[in-house]
This record gives sequence, C-alpha cells and structure tokens, in this order.
Amino acid sequence: MKRLITVVITFLVLIGLSYGITYCTHTKLIDYSFFIGMSVTVIIWFFTSKGGYTSRNVDMTVQGTTGIKAEQQRYEFSPNVAFFTSLAYTLISLVAMIYQYRSYF
Repeated sequence: MKRLITVVITFLVLIGLSYGITYCTHTKLIDYSFFIGMSVTVIIWFFTSKGGYTSRNVDMTVQGTTGIKAEQQRYEFSPNVAFFTSLAYTLISLVAMIYQYRSYF
C-alpha cells in the first residue's frame, strides 16, 4: 500500500509540475513533460546515491581542514519506487513526444 501511495504522489507531482510550467508559458503539456520527467529523475538519482562526487569533495575538504583522513565511501545507488515512477513517466512522455512530433523527424 505504501508503494502505491508513493507512485501516485510521484506521478501527481510530475503532472503538477508539467501542468504548472505549461500553464505559465502557454504551451502544450507534451512540450515540457519529458524535460520535467528527466529533471526529476536526475534529482532523485542525485539525492539517493551515496559516495559520488559531492561526498568525495566533502571528504577531501574535511581532510584538508582537520588533517584527519576520512574513509571514502564506495559509490552506491539504490533505486526506489519514486525513481522508477519518474523514469517510467520520462520514457512514456518521450514516446508521446516522438509520436506527437513524428512529422519533424
């Protein structure tokens, strides 16, 4: 039940962001939905991964100021339901955008 709620909330946030931007810019929903989905997917990936660039940068800063060598974390990413939902939204919106603009290709 908790996963279903997470899927619904993530999907509503993605649709809300897409609709909000298209309402402000007076364009079609399909124009921005792929880019919103991709942006949210990257943001979720960035904040749920461990041991990436920012972690190493903080470790080196701490080591430089204190002189104590910090143990480095291995890069680790554990995808969650919100990540898979936004990835699915991104892929579906990509297919819809390609179908909508197929005459341009």
